[in-house]
Amino acid sequence: MRALTWSAGIGSFALPLLLLGVSALTPATAAASRVVFVNTEPVTIEAGTNDPAADSVSVNGYTQTDFDGWVGASDEQKQDLLALLKDVSVPFDIIFTLERPAMGPYDMVVFGSAEDHMSSFGGTCSVQVGLSDCGDASGVSIAFAYWGCLAEDLHLDTERVAFHTLGALGYGWGLENIAGNGQIMSSWSNSALKFGEACANINGGSGCAHAECGMGQQNSTADLIANLGARVDDGPPEIVVIEPQPGSDVTSPFDVVVEVDDGFGGITAQLEVVGLGAPPAVDAEYPYRWSGLDLGAGPSALTLLVTATDADGNEVSTEIPVCLGGGCPEPGDGDGDGDGDGDPGDGDGDGDGGGETGGGTAGADAGEAKGCAVEQRGAGGLGGLLVLGLVGLARRRAQQA
Repeated sequence: MRALTWSAGIGSFALPLLLLGVSALTPATAAASRVVFVNTEPVTIEAGTNDPAADSVSVNGYTQTDFDGWVGASDEQKQDLLALLKDVSVPFDIIFTLERPAMGPYDMVVFGSAEDHMSSFGGTCSVQVGLSDCGDASGVSIAFAYWGCLAEDLHLDTERVAFHTLGALGYGWGLENIAGNGQIMSSWSNSALKFGEACANINGGSGCAHAECGMGQQNSTADLIANLGARVDDGPPEIVVIEPQPGSDVTSPFDVVVEVDDGFGGITAQLEVVGLGAPPAVDAEYPYRWSGLDLGAGPSALTLLVTATDADGNEVSTEIPVCLGGGCPEPGDGDGDGDGDGDPGDGDGDGDGGGETGGGTAGADAGEAKGCAVEQRGAGGLGGLLVLGLVGLARRRAQQA
């Protein structure tokens, strides 16, 4: 019989599911790709059938509750949570989304306060609650992540919330609590945000058989591969430039920020200045940001090159032409005098008298915004002043003890 399991990373308890007839005993076939709706917004979960798409759960001891969602979390923190869930789950065919899918089936995890926990289940406040489902035999379910059961200073800690989110989901995917600490399904430590890859002792009595392990042990990674499947290549990622916008004026120091969209985690991004010869600066975690770039005073027309590589080795690049210190000509006809009349700057018609824009086509190929030239003109007075801020690439998420 399936059961409800909850844990704060220490122990677990179980309640039998309310069986609604013979049909409730018929296992559903899990899809090759598992979709998880990470519902950080307020939502009412009713006591009815076990159907995430209908915001409904069927389990003894549950009372219909209006969940608060992840209160106080910013959009960036929600995106950071999403990125962490993807990165930890790279080996598995799981797609996480912050937007409700148009149709099912999909798993859902909802977020609640301590008051929500008391309303929905009562008893001791447990951070993660999920439906126990050996071998994922019954398919999708709702999991509960009660951030309000954490210490107050951890309510918005994205790593800690990600740890318990995956723990709550893990029960529905066939996992049980592991003794000790250092991995998901066990107690938290500062190295715990990962699924175990070797057989480990289960905490308490075991109710399930686990892939590649004897009774009383669990290899979480082997179980998830067996129950959910391995990741399937979804093609190359997509880069969205946040700042600076192509063709814009910049003044040192400045930041470069991009978003990298991909169905899975394991994204690596790198930044380089075309033609400068400096090694690229690598960033391997969300948000993809290079802070405090010092490229000198200019004036220069430069091209920044951002390359993103996904977990399957698919690679995509985008160029960001920028005008450093006013180093790009204004849009016009390339006569070098900025009056837009098409007259050559030095009388010879080649456009080299004022702006070296080449044959009267200033900005035509780089057109956006300021008409910044795309071609790289070399270091041009930068004098080796490129500082790609490797110090700024240090982890932006504080590790919790």
